[in-house]
Amino acid sequence: MFSLARLRKEPALARYFAFVHPFFWPVLIWQLARAVEEVRAAGRSRAMLRVMWWGGVHIEYLGDAAPNPSAYRSVEPTRKPWSDPSWETSVPLELSAETHRLFFPCASGGSGR
Repeated sequence: MFSLARLRKEPALARYFAFVHPFFWPVLIWQLARAVEEVRAAGRSRAMLRVMWWGGVHIEYLGDAAPNPSAYRSVEPTRKPWSDPSWETSVPLELSAETHRLFFPCASGGSGR
């Protein structure tokens, strides 16, 4: 048998017990168990519940269906690897950084004349 005092201190259920009058706590436990069975029977992972002051529980909305583990596929890369030749440059060698120093030898400072 379970203890209502221990269930009342459970963090997931504490807000329901705080809302319901202590006289109706057994009704609340019975209604919550029934709601959990309905959600599991529907194959859903979560649900939005409405709790009455006398312990009545109504399922307002059912959550998403439980994901199928066999539906997982690994992510395919959307770009080519860096070693692929398509990433090479087509800029002429005359415009590369090494030859750029020949045209403009003064990298910093100078009067510009």
